[in-house]
Amino acid sequence: MTKTTKSKTTTRKSSEREPAKRRTAVKAKASPAKAKVSPVKIKSSDETSEAKRPRRKAAPTDDAAKEIALKAARYALEKKADDVHVLDLRGVTSMTDFFVIATGSSDRQVKAIAENVIAEMRDKEGVTAWRSEGWDGLRWVIIDFVDFVVHVFQSDARQYYNVERLWADAPMIEVKDEPTKSPATRTRRSARSDETEKDHKAASKIKVVSDFKQVGSAS
Repeated sequence: MTKTTKSKTTTRKSSEREPAKRRTAVKAKASPAKAKVSPVKIKSSDETSEAKRPRRKAAPTDDAAKEIALKAARYALEKKADDVHVLDLRGVTSMTDFFVIATGSSDRQVKAIAENVIAEMRDKEGVTAWRSEGWDGLRWVIIDFVDFVVHVFQSDARQYYNVERLWADAPMIEVKDEPTKSPATRTRRSARSDETEKDHKAASKIKVVSDFKQVGSAS
């Protein structure tokens, strides 16, 4: 009886082990071999951040650097910008050389001023803006040309941020709109002045003689 019981127990255990072995084998066949995963390279903060600001170009002379900023100011004046100022930051900060500050009376005018500065500097001067921002609200548009930065404000935003006061140590140049006279207008005016001068010369040569006699009535 004891031997029979032991043999039955051994047979039951072996039969229980076999399905487990089969399940393990089937599972091993069903699961594909794991592919080798290459380690993920984590980018540094410098790599994930946007492109770095280019270095400022050394202008040939101080006058040339100033003239570039003044041209941007004049292009702002073409779209009727108000209170156009150029701040000379060369002795104040190494961030940029000049600030060009202008004011527009509405979001439409701010947009027109900023777009004109970008287009004219690119097409006529060969100077391309590195980046610009503020186009959503159009209360303060910043155009970064690296060597100089253009700020186009609406009047309330300009009063609030008061850039001129923040950079009070920088010398300021006020740029005004000087109306240019067309050649035709100058020609007409010069012709009129020549005619007037001729009339004066002719009048000086004429001697006026007056010989009035009293005429009495016949009696």
